[in-house]
Amino acid sequence: MTGFPRKVRDAVKERSGGRCEYCGCPLDDVPASMHHRRPRGMGGTKDPRANGPANALVLCGTGTTGCHGRFEYARGLALAKGVLVSRYAGDPADVPFTDATGVSWRLDDAGGKLAISKRGYGAEV
Repeated sequence: MTGFPRKVRDAVKERSGGRCEYCGCPLDDVPASMHHRRPRGMGGTKDPRANGPANALVLCGTGTTGCHGRFEYARGLALAKGVLVSRYAGDPADVPFTDATGVSWRLDDAGGKLAISKRGYGAEV
């Protein structure tokens, strides 16, 4: 598998509301990219979860700019925020993602997200 199928890209873009899922900036006039939370690895992967919505984020920038670039270079921060998921951590759907406002989200394979932090507990989006 090499990338996110169209159905997944569409679901994740809808989930994002046209904004970077980390910083919240509108993506109308800035580059944006789909980010694999758990990297596929050098040889790729046969794991079907690798290209599912729970393993995807829409981030502003490219692999070298914006939030996407920031997390490509700050791997420790990316792991701490759930932007990056260790290959040893299990299913990406079980690893919360924390945005720039401090709200933690559980992403699902239907393209939805559920706030799980105290600030928005149980608020389905």
